[in-house]
Amino acid sequence: MTEHADDEAAAEEFDIYDVEHAILAGRVRRTWPREGTYEVVGSALDNRRIGVVCRITVGGKVRVITVYEDNPK
Repeated sequence: MTEHADDEAAAEEFDIYDVEHAILAGRVRRTWPREGTYEVVGSALDNRRIGVVCRITVGGKVRVITVYEDNPK
């Protein structure tokens, strides 16, 4: 996770396990193919909705860019 993502997750009271759960059990809502970036939405372990913006690195790892509580409009 980037430092920004870590700060945002902490501000929303999410931890790495919430982020991991959202990525593994959530769904891709949007993609930015040029950047290889994805917005994944799902549930945290306490069932709050969580959004995660991440990308796949050249080495094939997931890099989390930001995390937020997903409040649908």
